[in-house]
Amino acid sequence: MKIEQRLIDEVRTHLMNYREDANAVQDAVKHSKAIYKGEPVPYLYLPRIFDAEDVETFQEATETMAALCAHVIKLYQQEQSIRDFYHFDEKLDALIRLPHYYETQVPMGRFDIFYYGNGAYQFCELNADGASAMNEEYELSKILAHTRAMRDFSFDVQPTACELFDSWVSEVAEIYADYSIQTNRKQDRNKPVNVAIVDLLDKGSPIEFEMFKEAFERAGYACKIVDARSLAFKDDQLWAEEMAIDVIYRRLVTKDLMDAYDELEDFVKGVKANAACLIGPIKTQIIHTKRFFELLYAPVLQPFLSEEEQAFIKAHVPYTAPLTRSQVFIDSKDDYIIKPVDYYASKGVCAGRDYTPSEWAMLLEDKYDNGYVVQRYCPYALVDNAVLVDGTLQMETFRHITGLFVYNGKLKGMYSRAGRNAIISGLHDGFTLSSLVAKPLPL
Repeated sequence: MKIEQRLIDEVRTHLMNYREDANAVQDAVKHSKAIYKGEPVPYLYLPRIFDAEDVETFQEATETMAALCAHVIKLYQQEQSIRDFYHFDEKLDALIRLPHYYETQVPMGRFDIFYYGNGAYQFCELNADGASAMNEEYELSKILAHTRAMRDFSFDVQPTACELFDSWVSEVAEIYADYSIQTNRKQDRNKPVNVAIVDLLDKGSPIEFEMFKEAFERAGYACKIVDARSLAFKDDQLWAEEMAIDVIYRRLVTKDLMDAYDELEDFVKGVKANAACLIGPIKTQIIHTKRFFELLYAPVLQPFLSEEEQAFIKAHVPYTAPLTRSQVFIDSKDDYIIKPVDYYASKGVCAGRDYTPSEWAMLLEDKYDNGYVVQRYCPYALVDNAVLVDGTLQMETFRHITGLFVYNGKLKGMYSRAGRNAIISGLHDGFTLSSLVAKPLPL
C-alpha cells in the first residue's frame, strides 16, 4: 500500500486525536505567507505524498508534453496553415514570431493533470505565461509536512517538499548562458547580471515575486520587481529606473500584455529590439491558450504529428473542439466542460454537470461565438483527506488536480488542489494541498 494511503487510513482511524493539532495548523496558516488575493489559502490537513512510481509518471508526462509543445511552436513559425488556425491578432503574431535566442521553447510552465495513479493521467490545461503558485506550495509544505499526523506516522522514507525557487534561478542561468552564446553577448564578470521580474503589479503575486527576488539575490544577481508599464527603452536597452536589464523573468500573461498593449510601448519596443533576454518568449501563448488542445485534434495538424505523438494525445489529452451549436454538447451535458480560450485561474470555466439541462442550454447559447472551446469532461481523480469544518476535523472525499512545475523542460515539483465541485480552483471553493515526494527529484 502506498505511503499516502497508509497515512490517510491512520488519521481516519484516530481522527479525534488530531483535532487540536488541526486547529493549531489553521492558526499557523493564517499567520503564514500562504496568501492569495489577500486571504489565507484554503487547505487540507494531510499532504499529498508522491512516491517513485508517481514521479516517474510525472517525468514522462512533462517531458513528452514539453517536446510536443516545442514541436507545435516551431510549426507555427514554419507553417501558414498553423498560423491560420490560431488567427492571432497581428500585433500578437508579430511578437510570437520574434526569435528568442535560446533552445527551450517554454522556459517555465505548470502542466495541470488529473492523476489517477498507476501511470494513468489526463491533461487538464497548460499554464505557461505567468505560471504561479510556487509560494502557496512552499508555505503550506513548510507547515503541513510537520503536523502531529506527520510526526506520529512511521515513514520508511521521509517525504520532503520540492525546492521551487533556487532551482528556477539555476535554470535561468542555463537559459541565459545559451542566450549569451547565440547573441554573442559578453557579461562583465565584475558586475552582477541584472534581472527584472516583470508583471502588471496590480495583477501579480507580490509575495511570490519577493521569494523569487530573494532567490536571485542569493545567487549573486541584482534583481528588481518591476511593473511593465514603468519600463523605459532607450539606447537600445530596457531600463528599470537606473538598472539596465539583462534578463526579464516574464510573469506578465499574454492576455494582460495585449489588453494593456497601448500602455506598454517601451516594453514592446524592447522585446522587438531584443534589448534583454526575455524568459519566457511571447510564443508560449501558442500552448497557453486553450486552443492548443483544440489544435492537437484538428485535421490541419495531423500530417505533422508522428504516430507516437498521436497516440500520446489520444491517451492523455481530452478531446477539445470549438464551441458550436451541436446538439451533442447540449444533450450530453455531463460529458462536457466549456472554457474561454484565453483566461486564467479557472475564470469562465463551466462544467455541464453543474447545471440543469435548461440552464446548460441557455449558457451555451450565450457563449457561442464568444471565444470558447468545449472539452470532454475527464473522469474524477479522487483523494480522501481531512478538513477542518467549524473547528471539527472530518474526513471527506475530494476531486483533485495535480500541477507539474516544468522549468526548462524539467520536472521540478508539484502543486496539488482539491475541491468538492466539478471545477477545482480557488474561484470554486477549492483547497490547496502540500505536495511532498518520498523520493528526491533528480537535479
